[in-house]
Amino acid sequence: MNFAKTVLCAAALVALGLALGACSPPQDRTNYYAYLEQDTAVKGRTGVLLTALGQPEEYEFSFYNKYLNHIFEAAFPPLLKLIVMRDRGTVLLDPANPTAVEQFTPSELMDCFGSTVNEQGIPYTQLPVQWVKPRTSDSHAYGHFLLKGKNGFVDIAERSSVKIAASYYGRMPGNIIPFKQQHRALFSDIESLLAEQFPGTPMKTAWSMYPDTIAQAIEELLSEKVETIVVCNLFPVYSNLEEFNSLFVEIGQMVAGRAKIVFSPFAGVYESYRAPFVAMARAEIEQLPAASKKLLVLTRHGFPEMKGEPWHDLAPVFYDNLLREVEQALSGSNTQVVIADTEFACSEHDPKNLRLSAAEALAQGLDQGSDAVVFVLVDFMSENTDTIFCAREEALETIGFTYAGTVPYSDFSVPFRTDMRYGATRIILSGAPVGDMYRPMLARGIFDALSTVLRAEAWPALTVGS
Repeated sequence: MNFAKTVLCAAALVALGLALGACSPPQDRTNYYAYLEQDTAVKGRTGVLLTALGQPEEYEFSFYNKYLNHIFEAAFPPLLKLIVMRDRGTVLLDPANPTAVEQFTPSELMDCFGSTVNEQGIPYTQLPVQWVKPRTSDSHAYGHFLLKGKNGFVDIAERSSVKIAASYYGRMPGNIIPFKQQHRALFSDIESLLAEQFPGTPMKTAWSMYPDTIAQAIEELLSEKVETIVVCNLFPVYSNLEEFNSLFVEIGQMVAGRAKIVFSPFAGVYESYRAPFVAMARAEIEQLPAASKKLLVLTRHGFPEMKGEPWHDLAPVFYDNLLREVEQALSGSNTQVVIADTEFACSEHDPKNLRLSAAEALAQGLDQGSDAVVFVLVDFMSENTDTIFCAREEALETIGFTYAGTVPYSDFSVPFRTDMRYGATRIILSGAPVGDMYRPMLARGIFDALSTVLRAEAWPALTVGS
């Protein structure tokens, strides 16, 4: 998700099925304004710190527990936290039926650590569990089983984590998510560009959901006598949720005045960063018959409507420019180009239908008789649970898309691409811009964000019209 990290998307980058925007408190914009007004001049020896979310290759409850609670803390007002963020016991799901809405007899039950037995080795199915029905009628809500007795974890974080372990990691080849290994390749490309154009400039990398890696990277930079640290978080757009009121504050506390910090422009503001997404769109359309009727969907993760969230100020510079650049690249190809969101654009979160959801875009393409509907995922720099699962399951939900067994992604050195037919319409979902064809372009865009600071150049406009 682009929680400007996406993360989180994001993101995740996790589909929570919660009406975050409707109940979230107004966002404090103090740190956002400080970012806009920061002194960007470097002094003395300069080092670079690149950070990314750090979705683990193998399932780790600690990661998802921390990230989910980070989202909940930011999104829910105090009163709602007391109601929603409760610990009533150990949440359990049947890995073969993790999204059940009606009570059933499970063949197996899994906890948030991926275990089907308790500490004593007793299968959960042999213990006195109770069924908890879905809290809402949201189309993505599902029930769970509960073993009473507080365990120190928030139930909703446990429930989402068990689903991730069973439905996402459990269906990947080798139970591996390639987020980190694909990011490491991107880090290497950026480091090569730095070494070529700013020789002697040290660069360190860290995972934002693993504070110890950030602390270690900072200490290593300081040990190399760095006086200015240029920080870039690898998400196309910054936000309070991911940067201004969280990661950037944490970095400032860790540096503790021992060096100057300059937080770079976000990568999405640069045309060079947008170039691989334009190239992916062009590559997909050019291999289709020229006269065929095509709909190309620039697919975002989506972002909740949290009041005062700077992401909504900053996002248009990325998405509006990308839309224009893709339209220009595809001019004359009989292709309509739209932007759609995977999350927070369905009826539950967007009752006034102000946003186009990915599912609605597909329906639009089918209704209009498009020969091809192409989804280009534009919020992510590597493949992750959002790109591999959520983007496809949400966009293709109405046509009954599902993976039959293990996800067919055997080569992590290339984007994960889906090419299928539904009736007379060809449906294509591009993957993240990984691999030798697209990753160097992405690296160039991130490098340009860093070099703007390192060269003391004028910053590009961060908001439309500025």
